Amino acid sequence: MGKDKINLALFWSKYSSTVTSVNDLVLGLDKERYKVIFIYMTGYSVEKNLIEEAGYEVFYLSNIEFIKAFRFSILFKLVKILKENNIDILHCHRHKASFYGAIAGVLAKTPVVLSHVHGLSRTKNLGRRIFNFILFKRFNRIIGCAKSVRDDVLENNPLVSREKVIALENSVDIDHFTKVSISKVEAKKMLGVPPDVFVFGTIARLAPTKGLSYLIEAFQEVKKHKPSAHLILIGDGQCRAELEEQVLNTLCSDSVHFLGHRSNIEQLLKGMDVFVLSSVAEGMPLVILEAMAAGIPCIATRVGGIEEIINSDEVGTLIPSKDSEALTKAMINMGEASMEELEQYTKKASDRIRKFYSHDVVRKKLENTYEEEMNLYYENHRRQESNV
Repeated sequence: MGKDKINLALFWSKYSSTVTSVNDLVLGLDKERYKVIFIYMTGYSVEKNLIEEAGYEVFYLSNIEFIKAFRFSILFKLVKILKENNIDILHCHRHKASFYGAIAGVLAKTPVVLSHVHGLSRTKNLGRRIFNFILFKRFNRIIGCAKSVRDDVLENNPLVSREKVIALENSVDIDHFTKVSISKVEAKKMLGVPPDVFVFGTIARLAPTKGLSYLIEAFQEVKKHKPSAHLILIGDGQCRAELEEQVLNTLCSDSVHFLGHRSNIEQLLKGMDVFVLSSVAEGMPLVILEAMAAGIPCIATRVGGIEEIINSDEVGTLIPSKDSEALTKAMINMGEASMEELEQYTKKASDRIRKFYSHDVVRKKLENTYEEEMNLYYENHRRQESNV
């Protein structure tokens, strides 16, 4: 017989103040059915945990900035927390947390342990494949954040049962991006540009995988065709100095703006006329879901789960990655589109996000996964007892 209340633990390597789709889903679960705690491998530099402030119990296993070597202290603390809180489901995110979670789940006799994969190419070499072959046996399910991620796990780990690996798409809080009270003029002021310019914008880590050098290269050509165009880059990262230098060597440096990290994304998106994601690799980027939900026409590269979101040219434009020429053409076409054409894009795009990628839709899929795994556990437990 199953329990009336399921004790659920979300396990991450570190806390991030940015939006994490799965956390939002879990926070919306029925509190009468689920008691949720959050566990982080490290609490280094955390001053304010929004989840803790919302009333949820939070645990940190260490205060180390970079956890490289295996630490028994972390494992023992994790096992202790799982036992003391009588955890039924341990939902681990990314490889490092999954590694500790797999071992701790066995030691604590946790009924269900899940591993969540958030990107492509997480099986980098033969050693990782052998390691995963052993590790994956300890998980009830492996969850990919997109169908492409699920397929990537299966392709690189052929000995893993296909039934064990599933897809749970990222999702977005629709109302958070549709019910923004500020005007487009006010939003452009927040971006630091005049109200009458045409804004191409992106939100991304300034890292090689985001392909931003191709975006800057394309924008140089776009500027020749559309003199009023400006390019906004929101985010920070290791490539910032390099990208700023690239911009300085162009004739349009006064039209490219690096805004760094910002938290009011829902407001800043409203100031963009076209959203561009030039990534060379992705799992399922939240920013595309957010931009489409906010009613911003999107151009993106055909990588990872992006093609699942923008599944036709009626909801957005897809181009090959690492192709600044194709990106230039797409940006010019979008910049020259009529208001009616852009409105058709955004209406169909936002409808698609609401239908397939809203928190309500994806939360139900996650909840079904939790319930199915708990039911399987109790069914197997009953069988074992009947055979004794």
